[in-house]
Amino acid sequence: MPRILVPAILLACICCAPLSATAAGASLDLQREQVGRTEILWDAFGVPHIYGKDVPAVLRGYGYAQMENHAELLLELIATARGRAAEYFGAGPSNSNLSSDVTVRINGIPRTALRWYVTGGAEQRTFLDAFVSGINEYAASHRDTIAPRFLQVLPVTPPDILASYLNLIHYQFMAGQSNVFGLISAWQSGAAAVDDHAGALASAGNGSVGWALGRGRTNSGNAILMGNPHLPWGINQPRPGAGAMQLFEAQLVTDTLNAHGATFVSFPFISIGFNDDLGWTHTINDLKNVDLYELTLEDGGYLWEGRVLPLLHRQEQVRVRNPDGSLQVQTLDVLASIHGPIVAQRGDKALALRVAGLDAPSIVSQYWAMVRAHNLQEFSQAMSRMQLPFFNVIYADRDGDIMYVFAGLQPARNGGNYSDWQRILPGDRASTFWTRTLSWNALPKTIDPAGGFVQNCNDPPWTSTFPQEILPQRYPAYIAPQTMSVRAQQSARFLLSQPQFTVDDLLMGKMSTHMELSARLVPDLVAAAKASGNPTAIAAAEVLQAWDGMSDADSRGAALFEQWYRAYASDPNTPKSKTFSADGGIYPPFKIDWSAQQPLTTPRGLADPASAVPALLAAAGLLQQQFGRLDIPWGDLHRAVLVTWAPDFASSRELVNQPVSGSDTVYGGTRIVQSLPDPQGGFQLDAIGGDSYVQLVEFTPQGPRAQTLLAYGNASRPGSAHIADQLQFFADKRLRPAARTRLEVEAQTLRREYP
Repeated sequence: MPRILVPAILLACICCAPLSATAAGASLDLQREQVGRTEILWDAFGVPHIYGKDVPAVLRGYGYAQMENHAELLLELIATARGRAAEYFGAGPSNSNLSSDVTVRINGIPRTALRWYVTGGAEQRTFLDAFVSGINEYAASHRDTIAPRFLQVLPVTPPDILASYLNLIHYQFMAGQSNVFGLISAWQSGAAAVDDHAGALASAGNGSVGWALGRGRTNSGNAILMGNPHLPWGINQPRPGAGAMQLFEAQLVTDTLNAHGATFVSFPFISIGFNDDLGWTHTINDLKNVDLYELTLEDGGYLWEGRVLPLLHRQEQVRVRNPDGSLQVQTLDVLASIHGPIVAQRGDKALALRVAGLDAPSIVSQYWAMVRAHNLQEFSQAMSRMQLPFFNVIYADRDGDIMYVFAGLQPARNGGNYSDWQRILPGDRASTFWTRTLSWNALPKTIDPAGGFVQNCNDPPWTSTFPQEILPQRYPAYIAPQTMSVRAQQSARFLLSQPQFTVDDLLMGKMSTHMELSARLVPDLVAAAKASGNPTAIAAAEVLQAWDGMSDADSRGAALFEQWYRAYASDPNTPKSKTFSADGGIYPPFKIDWSAQQPLTTPRGLADPASAVPALLAAAGLLQQQFGRLDIPWGDLHRAVLVTWAPDFASSRELVNQPVSGSDTVYGGTRIVQSLPDPQGGFQLDAIGGDSYVQLVEFTPQGPRAQTLLAYGNASRPGSAHIADQLQFFADKRLRPAARTRLEVEAQTLRREYP
């Protein structure tokens, strides 16, 4: 491996202890002279509007503002990305911190981050340096407000930011999307394959919906963009700092830029957003770019094309803080093949992990090129840098252009179809080993399609527009499966429901709580229940027949349908569909399977309606026992319970406990609220994820008219007023007008800062 030369100033920063107040003050004065004056105007919802003469100036304010709203979370993310969480905080519940540190070190995340900082370009280094200066400036001037156990993580360095990005995107999102963790677990237990049936209702809640309508599909003649990632909320999880996927909303304004959007805490760019001329959103795509290879170990190496190659060795040390404060050191002997690091071993077999994109070090520069683009050509040029590892991209602009791209670093594979590459691959042959990824021009995409809109709900690219323009036969069969989730069908059918839309129309469609799956299954279920002659089944059938298919807080019938489906789909005796699986759900067999010839109306019906009646009886009995009735309102069962932590993170108190509307992704809605049983026990289901940031933007000739919302609020720090202050907007299915001009921002400003 070539030797990496690191600037001496970086090494000093990495190794130093937290800055003294005097040294920090002198350093911060120098930083102010270097990047210029920064101004932050805070509005009533804790959204910072950050002004500076150039990108480094606003990035300094961006780092400062992220700390002001999320200091403890940001520092915990940095500790985790360094592989030092157990050193700072102890092994954690069930050794969670230690396990995380081992994984981070095996995957070499800190090493890769340092290499990216050195090789990612001068512009990216400038941006990272400015962002980190804001983080450390806040820490230096507000040290007494930060929970003491997080202070040891300071100072934050530029490679830390890249490590946090790598840890979340490459090793959580990408690996999770490729089912790496499930495959490893099954392999270690000796199972022949992962038992997907166990996850029938374990939809991760990680999804999204994105729409872009061109000038011909809107009443105003202006393009409209709607974006809404569905992610874990984090702030009501059973431990502080659990919101690794929590988003942060901000406006960034320079002399030549006015951008607004959201990103993950610790990221130095806008991930989903818009500027004066254009906007974009992301949904997670089916791109498979993380692979596991099974190696056969022999003579200190592994078999490769009939010969033995040596394993590469390196040592890592993981430190664990004991309850008495002492440190215990564990030495890891990390092994690697040409595929990547060894992540599991069983006898003479081992699994090696191969991750795409580790040679694409300039993600910060690419996102800033996207943020600063003025038109479709410039945005496409930014995307063609190919630093984005995955995601669908849905785009619209002031010129009325729209675009969809199945983006990311798709391995160029040696034939086969999508399902062929979803398993653990043989690691002893070149035929399964990819060495390059597809170019920008080879990715599925469409610009200004004939149907006038693009949509995506994490479905494959083939159904992102109607009439269909991205045809699977034009691309390698391994790129994506041919299927369409019920949720994506509801999305597309809504956009096909009328010739033109207003902004209000689109907001109504986005906020609809309709459970599309119910329309496909309830008629057969009701008929079978009534035919059974069982009085309880007949009573349940009457509730379902009177229900309108919505999951609003006052909807009666939705809770019964959900409890029936949970019981029926998760029953090991219920057969599983062999042709349809989407949105993290494993479905029972349908009467009519999904068909590419009828992508918007299939699957539908129950293959064996009578077999579903016992589960309906079980669901009815459960609701009757717990609530005394079958038609309980959805909101009696589903609650949004948000908490705030004490400053020392030793305890929490309930901030909000209110009914919530919307259902999990498996039920096919566009307004998503993922719920799990109350950790304190009982029958209540607590919202833990779903709709997070929403942006609805109309690109008028005079500039964008935008509305936004961050469902759970823009802060996570103990005692903040902005942990749950937007939840009522979400409950009311409303968005907040986004202040764009200085005059609008001034009218909403509650306080000012000049870091």
